Amino acid sequence: MGDNGYAITTENLTMRFGRKYALREINARVPTGSIYGLLGPNGAGKTTFVRVLLNLIIPSRGTAVVLGYDVRRKPVEIRKGVGHVAALQPLWEWMTVREFAGLMKGCYPRWEEEPVRKIIADMGIGMKDKLEHLSRGQRALVSLAVAIGHRPDLLLLDEALTGLDPIARREVLRNIIDVMHEEGRTVFITGQDLPDMERIIDYVGFVVGGRLIAESPLDDLKARVKRIRVEHPPDARVEPPAGARNISRGPRETEFTVQDYSPAMLEAFAARGLRAEALSLGLEDIFIDLAQGRLGAEAK
Repeated sequence: MGDNGYAITTENLTMRFGRKYALREINARVPTGSIYGLLGPNGAGKTTFVRVLLNLIIPSRGTAVVLGYDVRRKPVEIRKGVGHVAALQPLWEWMTVREFAGLMKGCYPRWEEEPVRKIIADMGIGMKDKLEHLSRGQRALVSLAVAIGHRPDLLLLDEALTGLDPIARREVLRNIIDVMHEEGRTVFITGQDLPDMERIIDYVGFVVGGRLIAESPLDDLKARVKRIRVEHPPDARVEPPAGARNISRGPRETEFTVQDYSPAMLEAFAARGLRAEALSLGLEDIFIDLAQGRLGAEAK
């Protein structure tokens, strides 16, 4: 379920606390069935964005629609279709895993017990285990498993993978995210561990200082954003195209990043007798280049 093929849409979404903007004019589109990563540093506005989607805070202006419902007008309907897990989410530690799952089951009109039990068992956790005896990673995994018990159309993971060891993260991906994605449901993840996220997501949004600075299918973004290296004589000066970022000049090489790569760029340098090549970038390098000059700045 979604709004014109999108599980989440926002229009000019703005959140202000006093004089400080946590979100500013966010126009986001999260396609139904995607694994969407909203990525950025601490304090960028990621958790604030999720809280708005859940109607936990009211935005200063703008609109947000989740699963076809306006978050201000239909919060109950949204909660029925959304699973949510946050980093360090508190649990009733005196409960057993079975008791905790049963408590959550009573909160929803629909529930599938077997998938939850299977996921928890695959993680090596017993239903009779007390939550207080589980490691931090195991408690996070239980929260994630229970979050899909009511078969949500949208799973919101707010920094939920933060702090998990590599094995635990692999279990999350195999047992939970893949299940959601295979059934055509949507996963929305926030985080800042870009190399890990690159292996998970198929759609990405970059947020810095409360602003959404880029949003794209991951493959399209990696095809458009390239690092260009141009070899030239010592006395030559290479002028990068307009909009190039992170320009680095050496005695015989000049490098820069472009956001709209095409083979014609290399052909233009070749026509001048210069050797040029396009280098593919990982998600972390792309983020650093696009965010250059914005990191550390506050949204004012």
